[in-house]
Amino acid sequence: MTAVAGQAAAGGRWAPLRWPASWLFVALTVSGAVVLAGAFGVVAARNPLATTTAVVLFTLHGLVFALILRSIDYLEPEPVWMLVAALIWGGVIAAGNALRANVALESILTKLTSLTFVRDWAAAVEGPTDEEILKTLGIVALVLLARRNVNSVLDGLVYGAFVGLGFQEVENVIYSLNAVVQADVDSAGPVVQTFVVRGLLAGLWSHTVYSAIAGAGVAYAVLRTDRSWARRLGVALAALLAAWSCHFLWNSPLLDSATGGLPGAYGPLFAVLVKGALILTLFLVLLRIVRRGEYRPLTAELAARGDPGLATPAEIAALRTARTRRSARWNAFVAGGLAAIRPVRRLQRAQADLAVALNQGRPSSAIVDRVYAQRQRLTQLGVVEATGARRSSIVGWVSVAAAVLCLFFPFLLIVPIGVFAWTVPRARRRGVAVDPKVRTGLVLGLVLTAVWLIDAAARSAGLG
Repeated sequence: MTAVAGQAAAGGRWAPLRWPASWLFVALTVSGAVVLAGAFGVVAARNPLATTTAVVLFTLHGLVFALILRSIDYLEPEPVWMLVAALIWGGVIAAGNALRANVALESILTKLTSLTFVRDWAAAVEGPTDEEILKTLGIVALVLLARRNVNSVLDGLVYGAFVGLGFQEVENVIYSLNAVVQADVDSAGPVVQTFVVRGLLAGLWSHTVYSAIAGAGVAYAVLRTDRSWARRLGVALAALLAAWSCHFLWNSPLLDSATGGLPGAYGPLFAVLVKGALILTLFLVLLRIVRRGEYRPLTAELAARGDPGLATPAEIAALRTARTRRSARWNAFVAGGLAAIRPVRRLQRAQADLAVALNQGRPSSAIVDRVYAQRQRLTQLGVVEATGARRSSIVGWVSVAAAVLCLFFPFLLIVPIGVFAWTVPRARRRGVAVDPKVRTGLVLGLVLTAVWLIDAAARSAGLG
């Protein structure tokens, strides 16, 4: 699905602005914004440095997540306006209404249970209950608003992830402001600490994942008309329950007592990692199943052509995931240098467009010409095939391990830099592949070293 197709389906470029549902969406957005401004406007005005730092950090954090999520449905990318609408629903409508709903639920729990239960379990009951429902309503609203832009379960997963991402980043800013209020100083220090904990440590298994699971269920209920209503509704409710359960697990004190015997902060950290690993594993398994259901039909016609000039079997396989596409670009870089990265990216985009066009019965000679043009460019650079084949090596693992430690010992950045500088030229001379973890170690090391430097600069300037 393309943005152009979505606009055509809407009946014109600005047709959505004429829909009553669109104006209801605008009204809900304004209402949510008013609630958020009323709750945090004064705090933000009194702490401009902290507020600006939080907004900038978590906006950049969200942009990185958005780029990753956008790559999930590579064959048929969602229209940008739908993704923006999903972010707005999560970050403004759901987040604004969740503030009031959480207060109401906590009041109910206080009346029905003990103060001890409220202290230990309120967050595990309140957040999953009202926040997951509010976010899922947004996914349903998006489906109703632009039904023709939702043609696979993977689409629902992506839209759900963007709703969750909007909620997640706004909530991160709110937590940052709360930390600043507790510190009672307009400081970037509490914001940076919140960013490390919620953005870097917990960001991989937060609201983005919960809502993606629920979104897949909503899309299944809408699209699988070959199934009974009972089954479709059951799958949607099961997906919502799974999202609720992941959120409940994360907010609950489960595992806290089991890890309480570990020294210092290792107990809480271990509990966080175990919970996060369970949540992330569930999401990755679901993503693999859903992606396979869309990938095979879309690439079947391209594979049936049997033309290696258009796409080899290895190149078709490389289109499947962001990981294999990056591996193909990495292999091209090792073989042909920086100049080979862009032609591989363009070749992959042209092959994906051709696969969709063939699947829809509208092959285009212009797309075929794009494929052949990039193929010729790669051949000139000495890249025979844009394969996503990967290899593993000990030096790759060493590079990644050293990169992780850069968050605490930034001088170790010399290890991933040295590994990269040694392995890539050597492999290029020999015409062999390089473990992609060498690249991962370098990038991760640079990022974590930058985080350490930001934190150190904030503390040395007296901002912590």
